[in-house]
Amino acid sequence: MNQPVAAAPRIAVLVDCDNTSPEALAFALGLIPASARIVVRQAYANDVTISHQCWREALNRHAFTPLHLFGTGKNAADIALALDAFELLADGRADTFYLLTSDADFTALCRKLRTRGGNVFIVGEKKTSVMLQEACTRFHAFTPAAQSGANKPALPAQAQTKDLLDSIAQAAYAEQSKRQLIHAVTDLAGQNKTGLVGLGALGKHMTEKYQGFVAKKCGFKGLGAMVASIPQLTVQQKNGGDWVGLASKESRTAR
Repeated sequence: MNQPVAAAPRIAVLVDCDNTSPEALAFALGLIPASARIVVRQAYANDVTISHQCWREALNRHAFTPLHLFGTGKNAADIALALDAFELLADGRADTFYLLTSDADFTALCRKLRTRGGNVFIVGEKKTSVMLQEACTRFHAFTPAAQSGANKPALPAQAQTKDLLDSIAQAAYAEQSKRQLIHAVTDLAGQNKTGLVGLGALGKHMTEKYQGFVAKKCGFKGLGAMVASIPQLTVQQKNGGDWVGLASKESRTAR
């Protein structure tokens, strides 16, 4: 009696860019046979991480769809990835998952996918928690070139370590936030005859308009210190409070 031929696995490769590096992507794809059927290639990150040139190059090179999560909430990308993974399994579009992450928060997702008949392979660093390693079908340990001591020259997109990515991300986020502050002061101060806006009102406006905005993420102790670092802005103390306005050309030059 002829045995039915098993269907080829439908593979989804999902990347948590906030908790892995571009060089891990090439490593993970090398684990998958060239003849395998990869039906979904998606990468998740906040707007700061995914804007890096090294990530853009890696995702474009390997034909991944970047999912840009606006704001910098800690779990924004995690939630989006988990929802998509479960939906892919429930809809029958994928039954095998390669998750690129070292984040233990995905432990519950692994258990749920496997309970529903899916296979889950985690590609993460050796520091990945034991819980996540045990929850998946198989764990593949990835060692960044910077830690392995390898002498082989890295590709441009692979040369960035996670620490460097984090520092570049903070710098990019800080510059973006400074521009947003200047625009906010221009709009709000222009509505006031004094040409000033209260520091508290400015902070409220920033957090409401730009989700996740926090001055400390830009390397400053508070909003006042951040405003003081921007030559285009000036801070005045009036009526027991701090007020922000646009600096004159003369004061910008002096600074």
